[in-house]
Formats: sequence, C-alpha cells, structure tokens
Amino acid sequence: MGWVNLLRFRTADDGLPFVCTSADIARLTGLSRGRITQLRSADPAVALPAPDAEDRTAERPLWYGKTVARWCAATGRRLPARTASWLLPGPDGPRLQRTAHRTVPLRQDPGADADERRPPIDVHLASYTTPSPSGPSVWLATVMAPGESSRLWGWPPRWPHGSPLHHLVHEALDGLEVRRFARGALLGTLVVLPTEEDSHFSRPGLVRLLDLYRSDAQPDACDNDRLHRRLRQFPVQAEEMKDLAAALGHRLPWWPAGCATPTLAVAWDPDVQLTEPIPPPLAEADAFRRRCAATADQLDGELATSVRALGDAHWNQASRPWRPGYAGGRATLPADCDPDVWQLAVHSGLPAELPGQHGDFFPALDWLMEHAPSRRLARDAHRIFGDPDSARTVLLNTAELPEPVAALLTETVTEAEPSSSYRAERVLDELEVHPDGAAHARLGTWPASAGPAWCATAAGTALLAVHVPRRVPTPGPAEAGAFLGAVALRTVTYGDSYGLAPAVVLVTTDQDRLVILPECGEPDRLAAVIEHTVWHPGTQVHLVGLEPSMNQQLITTIESLITASPRTIPWEQLERLVGPHPDRDYCMYCRLESAA
Repeated sequence: MGWVNLLRFRTADDGLPFVCTSADIARLTGLSRGRITQLRSADPAVALPAPDAEDRTAERPLWYGKTVARWCAATGRRLPARTASWLLPGPDGPRLQRTAHRTVPLRQDPGADADERRPPIDVHLASYTTPSPSGPSVWLATVMAPGESSRLWGWPPRWPHGSPLHHLVHEALDGLEVRRFARGALLGTLVVLPTEEDSHFSRPGLVRLLDLYRSDAQPDACDNDRLHRRLRQFPVQAEEMKDLAAALGHRLPWWPAGCATPTLAVAWDPDVQLTEPIPPPLAEADAFRRRCAATADQLDGELATSVRALGDAHWNQASRPWRPGYAGGRATLPADCDPDVWQLAVHSGLPAELPGQHGDFFPALDWLMEHAPSRRLARDAHRIFGDPDSARTVLLNTAELPEPVAALLTETVTEAEPSSSYRAERVLDELEVHPDGAAHARLGTWPASAGPAWCATAAGTALLAVHVPRRVPTPGPAEAGAFLGAVALRTVTYGDSYGLAPAVVLVTTDQDRLVILPECGEPDRLAAVIEHTVWHPGTQVHLVGLEPSMNQQLITTIESLITASPRTIPWEQLERLVGPHPDRDYCMYCRLESAA
C-alpha cells in the first residue's frame, strides 16, 4: 500500500496495526466499544470514518491503520506514545526543526579502475530533528549534480564500486547518537527531492522516500540491494505530502531543472525568496548574447545588426519559458505540484516582455561559419543553430567509389593554405578522428557545385572529408549540368560511433561535375532528398532537415544500392521512381510555403 512508507511509527515492533478492528481502536484510544459504534453515526466533523479495509463485512468492520491514525489526529485524540504515527499532523505529530545542512560529495569506493570512475554526486543534505534527542529525524536531500539523480536509484549504469545511495545514507546518519534508540527503532526518513525534469525517474512532484533504521547505521549491515528495495519507487499520495510539509513546518522546494546549484541550494531558506536575474540554465544563452554584442560592436552596417540579432534570437528563445506569464514555463510551479506542498525554490528576475530583435540573423550565421573572429563564437553558433550552408561533414573512402566518380572527386582537389574558417576546421576535424588521417591531414578545396568547397585529404590514403551541402544546384547548363547517374554509399566512421554510418548520394552530371545531395542518413532520408531534388530543384533544405520519405519502392532501391558494392544508377531511373509531385499536403516544403 502506498501509505505504508510514509506513516512511520516510533517503534518497529509495536506500531499501529496495518488493519484495525473495533477492539484495536478501543485499545488505542481508550474508548469503549459502544462509544465507537456511536461515533460511526455521529456528527460528520467527529464521526469515525466508514470501514475501508479489505475483507470488511457488516458484522466485522475493518479500518486501515492509517485511517484510524488520521482520524485521531483530526479529532485531537492522542494515540499511545509508542504507537503514534510518524509525520502525521495533530497532537501526536512531530515538532521538527531544521538543525543543520551541508554539501556532501558522494564518491566511489577506493579501487575503481580509471575507465570505471564516475564524477562525484554533490548532494545538499538538510537535517530536521525533534526536541527529543531520541526522536526520529528527516533528511532532505537535494541532488546538485545535473542528471545524476537516477544514480541514487541504482539506474544503469550503476557505479561499479560502491553505491551513491549507500554513501548518502551513511552521510545522513553520521554523528547520530544511535545508542539512544531502541533496537530496530526508526531513526528517521530520507527524502530525496526532484531536481530534474522530463525524466521518468525524476519528474516534477515525485520525491523518493527511504526509512532509515538503527541497523542502517552499521556499515557492514547496509547492503545496496536492500536499500534499493526499500526505497519508495512510486508516487507519494497527496495527503501524505501535506503531512510531510506540516511536519517540516514549511513547503518543500521545487527546483526548476538546472537551478539546484551548490550556491543556491545552500542559500535556500523556506522564508526567503531567492531571485536570480539570470537563472543558471540561462547562463550559456546570456554569455552567447554578450559575445555576439561585443563582436557586433567591432562591425558596421547590416552585418553588425545581423550579428547582434543572432545573439538576441538565441536569448529570446532560451529565456521565453522563464518569463512570467509563459504557460507551462519555469516561472511558476508545474500543474501537478500542489502549492500547499511545494514552493518555487528559485524565482526568475526576468521581465515578462521579450527584448526586441532587429534584423535577420542568417547573414551573421553564414559569416561566422566562414570568417568568425572568435572560434568559440563560431562553435557555439554552429551548435545552437547549425550551418546554413552545410548540413554536416562526412568522411568518404574514395577507393569504394566507381572509377569515374572517384576521379571527379580526387582529381579536382586543390591543396589550400591554413585557414581560420570554422568550416575548414570542421573538415580537418572529421578526418583527424580517423587513425589513418590524424598525422597526414591536409586542407584543400574542390569545385563543389553547392555548399562549402572546403575538404581535407590524407597523404597515402583514399580518405576525403567534405561538407554535405544544404542546397542542390538546379540541373542544367547554368549550374552543374544535367544529372546523369547517382551513387549511394556509407560514409566512414571510427572510434566511439554506434550503429551504421550515415549514407550519402553523389550525382554525376554531363559537365563532368560531381554533386553531393543535401542530406545524409538512412535510405528513407536519402529517398526524401532525391524527392526534394526532383520536385524542388535548386531549393535550399531548411535547417530542420527533411521528413523521411514514404515512397517504399524508392527506399528499397536506395537500400539495395547502399548494401551492395557502390555502383552508378541512372538518374532517370530514380526520377521515374519519384514520380510527379503528389498532393501539397504530402510535402513539408509545400505546406510551409502555403502557411507563409
């Protein structure tokens, strides 16, 4: 039953019965059996609740122990000291006070191999105790290491040496006078607050509870599996959360994701509102905006305006959920958090209105990719927005290509001088991750019909790193020429890559040019780019990419081309498989144009 973990008792062997009979209620409260019968039909304000336990009958009424305890608390009837329920409000509820707090770094046990080591999990631990030195305590644990809450639950990958939960329990019990407690007695309750969002194991409003007993204070007696089995693994009922808040004397802090930093966790006080002008999760966006503004100050005209707009665009997008009035944002409690139980731990000091954004940021984005005065600014811009002219960089093994196609690549490469271009850096990085290219990578260019012309080669190998463009030239003499044949093949990956390497499509033309189609990935993605090329020649592929194709015949053909040794297929054959443009609702680009 869900309530069992929160209705605690002062002793482990003389607690409130799980199910109570009329005789049990009489023994606990001192009332006569006749008075109990009268109370079942008395004034609703004081009436004994209707029997609610399983197996109850009219002749033999049964109540859950929690129902009896809650009724006693609500009507002012004291339960015996050794059976009073733990954390319930009322005359028998605890009078807890916050007595200490500290930051605990949970580390692995000594002896972990270097490749098995995990960074420490920093946890803020606040202790709440009763005036009685032998009364149970409550420990509120706030995980401050981003994304590490699941480690406490033992979720894979577990620590190979030691357990964070095991360490946390012993940190909580460190210094506690265990001798004051009877054998097997409850020492208190560990409450782990949620500090992450969008996680099945730590969603808003879901706390984890673990009862701690005298035996847990013995290092050799606290095994990890037993702790994890006892850890509360399902949501706490609303009434139980209210009991917990009442016992602590304040509402629980709800931490927006990324806000449970060491500084803020230590500074948090239930009676003081923490306000951050720039909430911690927005620090990166604010820094990017400031770097863009500083760069714009060194420029003139439309380019300066565009660079400033680039920083404003990211800032506005990132900060919108943190502004007052944004539905479902970070400035208010989530809808599933009871305001009588939870309070926002950190308030945003941002105004409701977004700052103005002037100008188009795409010229600035393109300029940063090629001419950025700051490598960090270019890297961040690419990570946030992508490259408007390059979908990604890939590594090709030209030895796998049919001879005419390989020659169109290798014989047109021209060695280039070192460049500060971020696009040039990206092709070199793509090649240098391969052991055959790391020591001999050279920067070059090739006559790309679309996209960046930068490439990288390695002496003595057939490896070539190139950009996959976002636009395909219009077939015809004005650009690359008429399309003749296509080759589909897997790119080259090395190291920590999982799954199959993405595939690309290369197209030859009647002007002896080679075109890389603007998409890479699995056959359904390549089929989509072939459709796009046939239906919208010369059109840019948006930064969001293409939706997978639903043309199964075309997908099957592309899959067979990738699986077999690379060979050329006539472009006309692919055009026939693509067919005429279907209804506009099928095509993402046509839908976007209609919406515009």
